[in-house]
Amino acid sequence: MLYELAVPVGKLGFKVLFRLGVVGLENVPRHGPGLICSNHCSYLDPMVAAVVLPRKVYSISRKEIYEQRMLGPFIRRLGAVRIDREALADKGALQAMLAIMDRGDLCLIYPEGTRSPDGKLQTPHNGAAFLAVKSGAPVIPMAVIGSYECWPRQRRFPRPGRVTVRIGQAVTYRLPPERQSLKGDLTAISTDIMRRISVLQEQGPD
Repeated sequence: MLYELAVPVGKLGFKVLFRLGVVGLENVPRHGPGLICSNHCSYLDPMVAAVVLPRKVYSISRKEIYEQRMLGPFIRRLGAVRIDREALADKGALQAMLAIMDRGDLCLIYPEGTRSPDGKLQTPHNGAAFLAVKSGAPVIPMAVIGSYECWPRQRRFPRPGRVTVRIGQAVTYRLPPERQSLKGDLTAISTDIMRRISVLQEQGPD
């Protein structure tokens, strides 16, 4: 219920404060599992995803936010999955995401793992690639453009501006079972995912 109430209110607020626009919404599957892979440079990014996507999306949230007394229950109800960023690979969070997609729902992950310090794409981790090959779900690349300028990690509060979301065509990555955990194969998939995000980002807000 909280999700259904928060999204319309958030969409209106984002349109007013950030002139929020979206391109490529037709690339998000309306049914069945999917893995949204996006760049990440602002606290605004998961909120933007929640209000622009046509379906409820479940996203990973770092444990420091997830465990906050006031904010934690709120983000859990909005579909957050707790992850321990201090671990090299939080297997519990990844298994939770796989279970969500297995039941036919949509997940969101940031391959970079954390917010970019300068708005530029960073070297990805292999969590997104692992989820892609293990789930067999289509990967939908997404670029959030302008959120860094509105709320970079160096600022305490956001400022009004323009935010555009570009969503690319879905792609499915396949590996035989014996290669689904090999670092080299997963790194190649991670690199391709980031390339697709970069192409969308370079198209800019217009």
